[in-house]
Amino acid sequence: MPIRWSRIHVELGLRPATLTYEMVRSAVEAGIAEAEDLDWKQALIPPVDKKWWEFAKDVAAMANTRGGLIVFGVSENAERADELIGVPNDEGERQRLRSYALRWVRPVISELVIESLDGEENCGPGLIVVFVPPSLDAPHVVGEKNEMGVPYRSGPHTNWMSEAELERAYRDRFARQADDRAALHALIDGLVPELRLGDAVWLAVATRPTTSPPPQASRPDREHIVGTMLSALELADNVLGTRAKRFQVLSGDDSEFLIRPRTGLKRWTFRSNRLAVDPHMRVDWAMVELHHDGSVAIAVNLTAFLQGAHILEDKRLRDTLLVPIVRVDGLLIEAVAMASTHVRRLGGTGTILARAVLLATPEKPLVAVDRVIPRHINPVEVVVETWPVRVPLAVEAAFDADSDTAALHAAGRQLAEDIHQQFGSAEAALPPHREDAPPPSDHPKTSSDHNEM
Repeated sequence: MPIRWSRIHVELGLRPATLTYEMVRSAVEAGIAEAEDLDWKQALIPPVDKKWWEFAKDVAAMANTRGGLIVFGVSENAERADELIGVPNDEGERQRLRSYALRWVRPVISELVIESLDGEENCGPGLIVVFVPPSLDAPHVVGEKNEMGVPYRSGPHTNWMSEAELERAYRDRFARQADDRAALHALIDGLVPELRLGDAVWLAVATRPTTSPPPQASRPDREHIVGTMLSALELADNVLGTRAKRFQVLSGDDSEFLIRPRTGLKRWTFRSNRLAVDPHMRVDWAMVELHHDGSVAIAVNLTAFLQGAHILEDKRLRDTLLVPIVRVDGLLIEAVAMASTHVRRLGGTGTILARAVLLATPEKPLVAVDRVIPRHINPVEVVVETWPVRVPLAVEAAFDADSDTAALHAAGRQLAEDIHQQFGSAEAALPPHREDAPPPSDHPKTSSDHNEM
């Protein structure tokens, strides 16, 4: 995971960008002072348990505060960067740092980043930078057995929490978790009044980074947001692989919907009927909100994808609402890709939380359907061995903003499987991401398939 935002960026007046050797050199030349989220270290820790324990204490202290950056290879004078000295920065040294953080810090800081920085053509002394994210799991304890404590940063110094401070830290942890879930609820609730529900089934997805993006990136312009949308849908196609077209939802739209957002309160909004002048008109098939804080809210009318389809005669479908289950899977992948892209383009990192739910009027049960013949619109039939859903439940997942395509696929598939299971289906329609996996069925089994077996 690249380090795109730190105290060094702030002090040099830079926008979010991958931290480089030249940035550190500029910071040293400017004599940037140590701070709560920046610590200069002249040398690596000698291989003595007590000294390595000090490194773990520094890492935990930053995680327990606001996160920060530890730079090995820079001397300091009066707590200001003085000279770029350099340290050995091969993989062995980085691995030793990781191992001691893993050994001494509990809970483990899963998103800790330890990287080497070298000048062009390896000229100049090497550096090791340790990026400590602000942690949802704080407070982190350092030590083992009878020697344990909870450190925190106060300016450039590391102190130990008192009993009262530790109690407050645990209260803050549980409050953060509740606040994040409430924010996801609010994002979806904010979409509902804008949607034309009626006899339609909508899939709503909300995502939210647990760490806010840098303030310098908090007001993206139209060009930035359109770039985010297009990049996200391209990423979604890469995540879906060779069968992307079967699952496309937003990316299959060829109108100007994707390139004509309108500004709103601390967000940009894409609406499928953006030119509507009737104040009573609601969104007909799709709405996307990209918030300045990195949050995303999406709602898509799944019923719209069944227009023109021939529904095979089945008395079970009377007075029901049909859910094209493959489109559910596709939109979830697009939502995960959009969340990752939006946060990264704002310069953010860390964990993203996601929540998805089917929205419909409660009078009619929801029934999962799919095409009998893949790659053809007609006909459509009930997915075999499924049952109707009367009260759809929200599902949740978490993933990292810098996840690769395999991890994004896994997050989307987790959400999809949790929705499929509500219909009594064990697996999502999404094929496995692994290239060496056995070829999956191209579509969920329908009753026609069942009768042939």
